[in-house]
Amino acid sequence: MRFKVGKLIRDGLPAMMRAQGLAVFERRLDADEFRAALREKLLEEAAEAREATADELAGELADVLEVARALAGAHAISWDEVEARRLAKRAERGGFDGRIFNAAVEAQDGLPAADYYLARPSQYPRED
Repeated sequence: MRFKVGKLIRDGLPAMMRAQGLAVFERRLDADEFRAALREKLLEEAAEAREATADELAGELADVLEVARALAGAHAISWDEVEARRLAKRAERGGFDGRIFNAAVEAQDGLPAADYYLARPSQYPRED
């Protein structure tokens, strides 16, 4: 039996799979393919973190972090730069300590903020 996988995997997995008796068909991605695959992997890992139990969450967050670090590196962004930007955004906008949930916003026509929301209808559907 052969199963399609079609996704980026960790470096050590082909050897581990072969040790289990599997035939593995892998190839090395070029730089553009790698960056695209990392973006897909980030979504995959984030979805797994979203669905994780409390006991699984630390492991899933570790996977998200590993992919984020690889994605930064693939774009020649140092992790120090990512952390500096995180801290700058936290200083400017705050973190999530307040547990604030925004149910909706209302804006008059012509406001630049209204244009922002109008330009993203799938992300911010109108409630009229």
